[in-house]
Amino acid sequence: METKKENIIDKYLNTRKKKVIAGCVAGVLVIGCAGAIILNTSSSKELVLASDEVKAEFGQRVSTNIADYLDANKSGDVDKIIKDTKEKDNLKYVTVTNKDEQGNVVSKEEKDYPKVGNYEINFTYKKEKQSVKVTVKDTKAPEITAPDSIDVIQYTDLSTFNFGELLQATDYSDVKDWKIDTSKVDVNTIGTYDLKVTIQDKYKNKASKKLKVNIVQAPEVAEGEVAVTEVVTDENGNKKTVVTKKSSSEVSKNDAVASTSPVSNKGTVNSSSNSSVSKPTTNSGTSKPSRNNTSSSNSSNSSSSSSKGDEHKHNYNIPITKTVHHPAETKTVHHDAVTRQETYTVVDKEAYDEPVYETHVVCKVCGQDFGKGEVASDQAGIHSAEFGHSYHSTKVQVGTKHHDAVTHQETKTVVVKQAYDETVVVKQAYDETVTTGYKCSCGATK
Repeated sequence: METKKENIIDKYLNTRKKKVIAGCVAGVLVIGCAGAIILNTSSSKELVLASDEVKAEFGQRVSTNIADYLDANKSGDVDKIIKDTKEKDNLKYVTVTNKDEQGNVVSKEEKDYPKVGNYEINFTYKKEKQSVKVTVKDTKAPEITAPDSIDVIQYTDLSTFNFGELLQATDYSDVKDWKIDTSKVDVNTIGTYDLKVTIQDKYKNKASKKLKVNIVQAPEVAEGEVAVTEVVTDENGNKKTVVTKKSSSEVSKNDAVASTSPVSNKGTVNSSSNSSVSKPTTNSGTSKPSRNNTSSSNSSNSSSSSSKGDEHKHNYNIPITKTVHHPAETKTVHHDAVTRQETYTVVDKEAYDEPVYETHVVCKVCGQDFGKGEVASDQAGIHSAEFGHSYHSTKVQVGTKHHDAVTHQETKTVVVKQAYDETVVVKQAYDETVTTGYKCSCGATK
């Protein structure tokens, strides 16, 4: 009986031992599988970036090529990743409008650098996804080009002077108007003074430059002429001022007409920047993430070039031109009237004859005139006694007295030839071929 119990107990113990052993083995298998899964998961991450952030200066290109972001030491098959990775971004690029001298839009061109802002570049390889945060900022001040010195006529009002014609600012961003500090310039006194010009872009990056202002005496002018400070372009394309004189009809809106009496300065004045600001023709490079493994990165770039091919780089060497017609330049020349002086007689009172009378003795009946004096009276008495006629004394005209006209002399101007205005051609009309931009062989323009 005891032997049978012992057999049952041994059988139970053996069975339990087997279950424990089996459980242990199963546990080992589970742990092993989990380890294999974990190992598998970590080793399957093939798309590894060297950096997930890019900071770019406005005007720089931002690369969207996965080859520029891969960590070649930690990624899988680099060539295959470069070939099969898909890229998607929300970069917004700058568009520049090109205009001609008359302000007409010639073309619109999308630049290869993004606007200021925050963006994201997303890369997808198989089921893996990686993102790069892109921050574009404008921290650079405008570049100012200006003459070292300018000549300005004495008594010129600097608050109306067109400084924008003389100054040039280059900046990727839009800029505000020029600020001109004229507080140290005495336009009423001949001499040399300091002038400070300042310009600021929309992101508050400010640039300043100092130049000399030479206040010079105005040239002598004739009637109908004025002294002006004119902005011209020399043979090297540089802007400068010329002190000259012009007829009133020749003065343009860009000429600074000098006064003949002292004027006051206003300290700081504004001058338009519309025609004196340009965008750089090329960008300032390509912004890429920084790398810790430069050599590996270079090798991955090299291999990507061989498998993917070099990206097309625009070569803007084909000029885009148009013909601009320049009408003839004319001026109006005034010709005064041709006159002479003539003297003439003015009659104040006309000439006339005045009758002369004497008192004579005259017969009333027959009208016989006996003359004057005692002899006449005697003869009239004899005539009356003989014929019975009566007589009397009366006035009889015996002649006239001539009076000349009363006159005086006057001088008057006689017009021989009327005054007239003549249009004179200063420069003949001509057609000019100007370059408005450049294009690449692929058709892209700028």
